Amino acid sequence: AEARTDGFDDWLAGERARIDAVLKRVTNHLEWGARVVLDRAGARSRKTRSGRRAAGAPSGAAFLERKKAQRDAAIELVERAREVVEDLYDRLAAEARLARRRSASEMPVQGGPLLLDAAFLVPKTRSARFAKLAGRATRDLGRQGYRVTITGPWPPYSFIQD
Repeated sequence: AEARTDGFDDWLAGERARIDAVLKRVTNHLEWGARVVLDRAGARSRKTRSGRRAAGAPSGAAFLERKKAQRDAAIELVERAREVVEDLYDRLAAEARLARRRSASEMPVQGGPLLLDAAFLVPKTRSARFAKLAGRATRDLGRQGYRVTITGPWPPYSFIQD
């Protein structure tokens, strides 16, 4: 075989350590994805049904009280959503070797605000346990007004970059 003169061999030699590190990181691992969208209407209606009060005679004070209650409920919904997403991310990341959040702008979503878009590098030996945990979370959070989408297993594309 003839020696290459285009510098490829030199480049490959220089990249060898990085390539070996990437291969070591992803070998025997799979990528799983998780996306969480908040169905605000569904979450609000659940909250409204559980916290409904008897309506009195309409007045300016009652109107302002309802508006304040709506604003407070919206703030509470956002705070609760943050907690829910952090908890889910932490539980899924505990089964993974690595976890990465992707920015919401990378992949558009329909149906509500995207609260979480994450990728998880899961050892093949923990893949079934990860899928079971993700499935349980999908059902539980679905009842609370969140739409959780779990994808995978995939080749670990999100984890080959340094």
